[in-house]
Amino acid sequence: MNRPLVILILASLLVIPAFASGSPVLSAISPGTPTYDQALAHYDAGGLAWSRAWGASELGAIRENLAQSKGAYTNCLSTANAVNDPANAANLALMRSISTAYIDLADAALAMYDGADDYAAGRASMTAGSFTTAAGSFQSAGTRFETSKTLFSKATTMLQAVTYTGTSFGDGTAYTAAIVPILNAKGTYMGEFASYARGWQHTALAYGASAGGDRATFQSEAVQAMDLFAGLRTSGSFGVDAAANHDVLAELLDGTTPAPAPKARYVIGIDAAYPPYTSLEQDGTFVGFDIDSARWIADRMGFEVEFQAVAWDGIIPALQAKKIDMVYSGMTITEERREQVAFSKPYLKINQAVAVRSDSDLTFDDIMSGRVVIGTQRGTTGEMWVQDNLVATGKMPASNLKPFDNFPLAITALINKQVDATVYDKPPTVEIIGQQDAKIIYEIDTREEYGIAVRKDDTALLATMNAGLDLLMNDPYWDQLKARYGLVGT
Repeated sequence: MNRPLVILILASLLVIPAFASGSPVLSAISPGTPTYDQALAHYDAGGLAWSRAWGASELGAIRENLAQSKGAYTNCLSTANAVNDPANAANLALMRSISTAYIDLADAALAMYDGADDYAAGRASMTAGSFTTAAGSFQSAGTRFETSKTLFSKATTMLQAVTYTGTSFGDGTAYTAAIVPILNAKGTYMGEFASYARGWQHTALAYGASAGGDRATFQSEAVQAMDLFAGLRTSGSFGVDAAANHDVLAELLDGTTPAPAPKARYVIGIDAAYPPYTSLEQDGTFVGFDIDSARWIADRMGFEVEFQAVAWDGIIPALQAKKIDMVYSGMTITEERREQVAFSKPYLKINQAVAVRSDSDLTFDDIMSGRVVIGTQRGTTGEMWVQDNLVATGKMPASNLKPFDNFPLAITALINKQVDATVYDKPPTVEIIGQQDAKIIYEIDTREEYGIAVRKDDTALLATMNAGLDLLMNDPYWDQLKARYGLVGT
């Protein structure tokens, strides 16, 4: 049976409605009558902590900043409720609504992570044959996921009720329209994950009963698990696994098949905003060329995979810390990275692309002059190219290089005229600027090679992935996959 563990990174929830002027204020509230400025300071502190949470790659830091954000918004809510300031009545009402929503969102995310921990503990206990312990962990996971679902729904309702008219905030109509479908999708996903965890709760109890020779209890628990798995057959996230689990239990009920030995499972770290290779859909599913490739290899080589979004500049540290087992997300093989990880054989070749706004008359000569401001993604070979060829050579001041957490943010900065050009891998650049008012003016012949990164001491996994790549690249599916994602010739 498959046992996926999916932890969502809600990067799409970074944007908090903010006042047009000023930086976040972190000063403590002084004793006395609460003031509007004090409420605003707490509001800004909440938004800052929220941004830190979703910019972090280490789970402990994410949780810590979520807790800080919740605390700041809680202080904002209590302060705003106590302030008597008719001139800022509309602003205070908005801050109360937003604070309430983001308190629920913080609790939803924390419940999600706690549930994921419980699910992982249940999975480990199943592998160890501790079925009663596993059942308890799965039950706790299901409860936490259900709580997360409820809180996402509450936050959605509150955000839809926010009134921006007459406030010092910008118009949040577009923000609400963008965020509500995402929150609804997260809530749906949490509900499905709750059912999936409960299915595993009853599966664990069934296995435990079988081990104890209690056939009647085995049958009862197996039927309950099958009902839960059957209800997930149409789920985009759990449908395949749920159907497989249902069918295995059905066979066990017939007494025709022994309990299968658990397969090896590897956690694959990816960049969640790197189309066409790896992306996170609004419904919480991962898609892309590397996603499909990894799943094909896993199927052929007899292991299971789960995908985890990680900030790109923190993805190698996450690998070294054993938070993930490999990086399979368009990572260029470089000598600097070889000092930290082991790479598989190359599977794609790409170049860097220079993009500008559609109305720009900049040329590559202008780029090489060093007089323009260039946006890149932090930790990428695009950033390395700018550093090596422009900054290190003295052609461009370091201040003209603007790294961002992901490339869509760099493109947004380009469109908003915060940078003059971007440098990034060509296929993702083509994909991301497709719906933007931007164009590619030059392809830099870097001839980079993508590889799968594993820990240096994980020689067995490296051999497995190389064997899997050999099978994939010699199968007709390889050319079909490249054609599907516009990568023919790479």
